[in-house]
Amino acid sequence: MLVLTCSYQGIAQNAVSGLGLIISVNVDAVSESILKPACACGTRLTGPLAKSSGVCATCRREAQRAENAAQAKKAVQALLGREDVLILDTETTGSGKRAEIIELSVINTKGETLLDTLIEPRVKTMNPYAERVHGISLGMLKGAPCWPEVLPELKALADRRTLLAWNASFDKRMLDVSSEVWELSHPRWLFVCAMRLYARRRGIKNRGLQKCVLDENLGHLHKQYASHRALGDVYFTLEVLRSSVSPQRSI
Repeated sequence: MLVLTCSYQGIAQNAVSGLGLIISVNVDAVSESILKPACACGTRLTGPLAKSSGVCATCRREAQRAENAAQAKKAVQALLGREDVLILDTETTGSGKRAEIIELSVINTKGETLLDTLIEPRVKTMNPYAERVHGISLGMLKGAPCWPEVLPELKALADRRTLLAWNASFDKRMLDVSSEVWELSHPRWLFVCAMRLYARRRGIKNRGLQKCVLDENLGHLHKQYASHRALGDVYFTLEVLRSSVSPQRSI
């Protein structure tokens, strides 16, 4: 016996034969499965945007991430190819409103060191946590040039240039604060944040420089440069950005 059950517009129809088999077919369900739109990845499309674009939310996010990465790659390549771009890093007595820069390094995109100096602060106070991070003590700063001596040298380098820094907002703020502590007028410079650019390139959230050094398999650089020191960090920044657009590491 064969029983064929079809559900169509809520009406059940049965057909019986002597084959001894039972088959049940839900026509409504089959029709819905065939007619409901799906993304190329197989995901059913729900919501007006998904249905109008024909792309699911996950695929839209992936497409946007790929577009962001491609744009960031072009931006990194352009910056590293320019002679008017400098890479800057600072170490400070802390991060508070009266913290000062105590170390400053600047290189160009060729990796040539243009400025690398310790700086004696006006206020002789060091945040203990900051000292543990960079390892610079107040004793190490005795006899170093002070900010009014260093600023003109930095200005000569940075005027009409683009400054590239990891977490640029921090370095920009500390430059401003150091000049304020010394009651100096501070120049306005153009900054680009290497951290944010790298995050877009790799499709990740903003993260610390040292983590990115390891992510790019550049741990061997720690044998050449000290981490959390200004000169080491400018070179880490340069090499991380170079690696992010290298054909061997492209995404």
